[in-house]
Amino acid sequence: MAVAALKRRHATRHAADTVAWAHDVLALSFGEIGAAVDADERTVRRWRGSEVAPRARHQASLEALVDLRHLLEEVFETPKAAAEWLNTPIKALRGHPPVTMLRRGRLKDVVEVLATMESGAFG
Repeated sequence: MAVAALKRRHATRHAADTVAWAHDVLALSFGEIGAAVDADERTVRRWRGSEVAPRARHQASLEALVDLRHLLEEVFETPKAAAEWLNTPIKALRGHPPVTMLRRGRLKDVVEVLATMESGAFG
């Protein structure tokens, strides 16, 4: 199998796993995941079904979702604590809960807040 095909297969699986996590753990709809990564719902569903690999323009946003996952795991001791934080109004997000910001396509803002928390700048 050619290297390009292997990379495409890996990207397809990686996208499917990332979308599954956002859908199952964060309880985001496919449309909301699409808003977070600037893709339409149909495309997100195709990623989840491992039907297609994400295009280059979506790679960075999908990686931001991966960053979100890792940061939530690093900052919070339990999934329950992470879920509570995601649903709590946060001053750094202008008083909005992080999950609301995700649904509005503001994934990078949520990742930045978590990265700041992980660094110890604020809690």
